[in-house]
Amino acid sequence: MRSVETDKAVRNESLQMDPSSPLFQNSMQQQQNQQRIMESNERNERDKTARQKEKEREEERRKLEDEKILQLEKKLEEFQENARFIGDLASNFQTKNQDSLNGRIYSLVRGLQDLDRMKGNFSDKQVPLALLPYLDEGKNPLLYSKHCMEKTLEKNKAVNGKIEIYKKFRAHLMKEFSEEMPDLVMEYRNERG
Repeated sequence: MRSVETDKAVRNESLQMDPSSPLFQNSMQQQQNQQRIMESNERNERDKTARQKEKEREEERRKLEDEKILQLEKKLEEFQENARFIGDLASNFQTKNQDSLNGRIYSLVRGLQDLDRMKGNFSDKQVPLALLPYLDEGKNPLLYSKHCMEKTLEKNKAVNGKIEIYKKFRAHLMKEFSEEMPDLVMEYRNERG
């Protein structure tokens, strides 16, 4: 009884070792499929990790950008406050305020120097020239954005209107052509799908 089982086991092993046997080919395919699945999982994990790292780098860049902008805002507010204070001192000038005025002028100059040093941090930023008149008139810069959006919407409506007119023109043209040259129109429509 043992020899029959042993013979079957030996035959199964020899079939599995024989490259032309279906068992061998099946086991090789399973191994290859498992290898592909493992490689795919590893690749997906690497991609996921890379996306996560890129997301973290982007978030860090955004934080640095925000920090730079906050520093600029702070410097501009200090500059504005110094200029306002100098204007007040100069309009009501008294000799006893000379030291205070000199200190504020010095602070104003230092603020301008700081702003000049900071300009390198914003060399990649572009300010539309059309925004400057809004600022000169003392208007909120968001009004510029609002007007730009309104102009864009108007242009979008105009373009959509033109598209509709061209569609209607095409439909009318196809109708007229189909009445005059039905064979040619059928051939055109067959080629267009």
